[in-house]
Amino acid sequence: MDFFEKSLNDLKTERKIFHSEDDLKLSLALKLKENNPKLNIRLEKPIDIEMIDRSDKKSIVRAPIDMILIDENNHTYPIELKYKTKKLSTIYNGETFNLTKHGAADIGRFSFRKDIYRIEKYKTNNDNCPRGYVLIVTNDKSYFQDNVFDKNNLDKHFSFHDGFLINKIDSGWNYEKINQNKYSFTDKNIWVNQQLKIHWTYKKELFYKLDLQKDYRVKWNEYSKIENNEFKYCLIEI
Repeated sequence: MDFFEKSLNDLKTERKIFHSEDDLKLSLALKLKENNPKLNIRLEKPIDIEMIDRSDKKSIVRAPIDMILIDENNHTYPIELKYKTKKLSTIYNGETFNLTKHGAADIGRFSFRKDIYRIEKYKTNNDNCPRGYVLIVTNDKSYFQDNVFDKNNLDKHFSFHDGFLINKIDSGWNYEKINQNKYSFTDKNIWVNQQLKIHWTYKKELFYKLDLQKDYRVKWNEYSKIENNEFKYCLIEI
């Protein structure tokens, strides 16, 4: 077990639930610092990464990495985190938690792959980066239970249910599921509706092509149980 996994396991015993992604991020950063006093930690550090869309157009995108750890040897460890919740109102250890329903799991699955892509790119562009991490904590069972690949959903290629192998080749959105009574395929190789509005998967970052450097096997682990809610986490080491 490396230093990051140890701090995550320690956090599990102290914080069973978080108010938000920022709450998770700060709590994990504090635990990492407590366990590794020589670490320097940067939150939301912006970096430039070359992105490629599905029309092969390249662009330099400036966006923050959630957390970057810097050890005494100036090695860096980039981390992307996600905290995806379904609605939950509860009192735990005398503290009230009101979690919102994030929904949009299809975009959440795409974003998880994008996080892996971005950490790979960071690692490639930084010789002093031994490894990085992508972490998601959620009480939304659709992420760890739903096999949207077998269901042939629009986001089937972005599934990361337990045991799934994330293929390094990005097959993109499953346009076989497009409702062709509402959308038609144009000579510009895009789907548009009857008002000539482009399908939402062609917009901005959802149109990125996210080919990875390797395949990744997905494993979900228990994080905590709050009343009838089960929180699980998936940690990908890059």
